[in-house]
Amino acid sequence: MTGATANPNPSGSSLPRDLQRSLGSEDPHARSRAVGQLTDQELLERIASNDPDRQVRRAAVMRIACEQALFRIACRDHDYYVRQATLSRIRSGRLLAEVILGKQDDYYFCKEALAGIQDEDVLAGLIEGLTDRDIKSAVVQRISDQDLLAAIACSQCDFYVRAEALKKISDPDVLRKLALHDPDYYVRSLAVNQLDDPELLAHIAANDPDYNVRGQAVLRISDETVLAGVVRGDPDHEVRKKAVENMENTALLESLFVETEDPFLQRAIRARLTSLSSGRKG
Repeated sequence: MTGATANPNPSGSSLPRDLQRSLGSEDPHARSRAVGQLTDQELLERIASNDPDRQVRRAAVMRIACEQALFRIACRDHDYYVRQATLSRIRSGRLLAEVILGKQDDYYFCKEALAGIQDEDVLAGLIEGLTDRDIKSAVVQRISDQDLLAAIACSQCDFYVRAEALKKISDPDVLRKLALHDPDYYVRSLAVNQLDDPELLAHIAANDPDYNVRGQAVLRISDETVLAGVVRGDPDHEVRKKAVENMENTALLESLFVETEDPFLQRAIRARLTSLSSGRKG
């Protein structure tokens, strides 16, 4: 935008002379008031695209009905508030998605644009074209369809985006698949935290290669025999400690204390027995 006003009117304009004078005024407030009287869509788009004052451009935007014109302004105007005004006028979810794809450097603007997209298929399709992790996550947060969420959780290359989708999934089969096979320990841990299958949790506690995932599984296990097995066999001190802290069978804990020669584990068992004897569960 330049610092000088440009005559927005075509030669031979049929606008009243006083309105023409107001549109060409050096005073942006006068131009804004004049814009409020316009209905000519081409003229409004020219003003919205070329006036040096953002309030005048915004006033023009608020009178534009053509969504393609609003889309063009949303993509190229340098002022946040002018672009924001276009969002309140665009109803097409696909156009809003195109705006987001072109403005990924402006997270908050994209979040506002997302609020106008109601079609979850459009939202899911948008993820494929995005490069910004935070915007992808914001898109996932707008999706509730379980099939779409499962597709995102099982196929997105970014573990953070998969995790965002996973948090909203309730299908036990999808959770099982992610808990067993996702390549990232963080995603597997989140999936484990949503599982209720005792046998699957026991399997994960015994076999997952990552101590974080095994530890998360241990926290959801109530079978004392399984927990005792973890105490006896897990290679990680913290996982064994979590298993001890989840046990309530004092006789079994005392037996484990006698069995082990590990002073770290003995301290953990002693602390747990003291906690149980004083009536504290954790």
